Amino acid sequence: MKKTIGLIAVIVALWLPRGQALDRFVTPDEPKWLLRSANFYLALAQHDLGSTYQKEHPGVTAMWAGLAGFLRGFPQYVRLGPGQMDRPPQLERYLKNHSVEALSLLATSRRFIVIAIVIALSLAYLSAVRLVGFLPALAGFLLLAFDPFLIALSRLLHLDGLVSALMLLSLLAWLNYLYNGRRFVDLLLSAVSAGLSWLTKSPALFLLPFLGLTCLVEVGRLWLGQRQITWADLWKLLRSGLLWAAIAVVVFTLLWPAMWVDPLGTVRQIFSGAASYASEGHDSVVFFNQAIYPAGIDDWRFYPVSYYWRATPVILAGLIALIVSLLLPRRFPLSRQQRLTALYLGLFALLFTVFMSLGAKKFDRYLLPVFAPLDLLAGLGWIAVISPLFKSSSSKQARSLQPVIWLSIIGIAGLVGLVAIQALSAAQTFPYYFTYYNPLAGGAARAPQVMMIGWGEGLDQAAQYLNDKPGADKLKVVSWYADGPFSFLFHGETIRKDLPALPQDLPPADYLVIYAHQWQRQLPSREFLDYYAAQEPEKVVKIDGLEYARIYRLR
Repeated sequence: MKKTIGLIAVIVALWLPRGQALDRFVTPDEPKWLLRSANFYLALAQHDLGSTYQKEHPGVTAMWAGLAGFLRGFPQYVRLGPGQMDRPPQLERYLKNHSVEALSLLATSRRFIVIAIVIALSLAYLSAVRLVGFLPALAGFLLLAFDPFLIALSRLLHLDGLVSALMLLSLLAWLNYLYNGRRFVDLLLSAVSAGLSWLTKSPALFLLPFLGLTCLVEVGRLWLGQRQITWADLWKLLRSGLLWAAIAVVVFTLLWPAMWVDPLGTVRQIFSGAASYASEGHDSVVFFNQAIYPAGIDDWRFYPVSYYWRATPVILAGLIALIVSLLLPRRFPLSRQQRLTALYLGLFALLFTVFMSLGAKKFDRYLLPVFAPLDLLAGLGWIAVISPLFKSSSSKQARSLQPVIWLSIIGIAGLVGLVAIQALSAAQTFPYYFTYYNPLAGGAARAPQVMMIGWGEGLDQAAQYLNDKPGADKLKVVSWYADGPFSFLFHGETIRKDLPALPQDLPPADYLVIYAHQWQRQLPSREFLDYYAAQEPEKVVKIDGLEYARIYRLR
């Protein structure tokens, strides 16, 4: 019964912050994935299987979700035969001409991403229960459910939230296979979710060497326990690894029709794209820690600092509690399986951080796959530290009751308190979860000195402000992130030209919208920003006290 209640609680906690207000704002990459989904849908309908390759990421699962959004919101799309498009404004104009709101279609597609993530994380929770026990798994997944940064990236037609959920499921299911009876169903679940994660984003291929590492560790454990290794032992592990890889490859191939017609060329483009991101870095300048980088960020502190800024105090304290419990095993006993799980999840987080740090192109969202494992470890840490105190309290103060009953009651009360604090961190930023920054690091007030601020949030409010003006549909507006974050919400004409370096070169328009990280990155130029810094904006959009957009009247 308690497992069923726990599963229901986790599902509800995962859905509530992710499934609401999916039409509030747009991130700059989502119009691209909506376009790619449309092309993917058309390619399937026209049996043009090679065109189901749209991007080297590869983003196939996101395009399946986008396809589902089209089937739900605009199934006539393929019958109208628009052809393959290469720019989001083309699709936006096409949808408008057919009386379809791009924002509504995007919100529908986002809902399918949320459903997929909730399913993956619910299965991961069931795997975690078998690995670390009911209360630690419940604590970890409820903390995970209300992690603001995880929520932010789990509500988008994008890749990072989904790939993180799938990688966690694959890893936990594989550990269950190794240490809980070598059940084929665990191996199958791990392999299927790994194949899906590879279809989502190429860094998920990190699972291959990491699972190989777990096999090497298992060989070492067998040798330490038996002082010998037989060929039968090695073959069992090798056979399991090969079967896992084979199933993952089959899933990867079956769900991506481009692999049916040109498997070598498709795989080659994936690795070529990954190598390009790793070596060439960003297409434009980026900001980190009071410095502007012209291409790649070469500061090794980027991901550790980004994690600190995006983590919550509850998670950081839980991780410290876990370290204490591991260092003081007599005071805070953990089972052998809990220790092994903590070792592997911690090692995964560390090595994946190192792996991502090797690339020149860096964004805080690229580190997302370590957040869920660390949230689970934080839950384990909290339960490990609190449980002995509960046992001591129950034995001294409630001798007439079973200690386990008091442990359960007090443990649940403590868990509710921790989750409430975590949920409050998320609720305070709803629906702009990206605006959460760790208060221990300085919160939103200090974040612009270190982190690059803004990924579309706030432009929805700028658009709404202009929509409320008389004759808004006749207005012309120049905006940063024009394609989607602004245009999907603005009723008038969005001018889609890049902002010029000189203010006098702006195209004719009624209003200009300048965005937060333009100031940080000095885009399009210092002269342009200095000119408008001296002007009085008609409206300043603030979220959590931080400026995200300034609106200037041009005529």
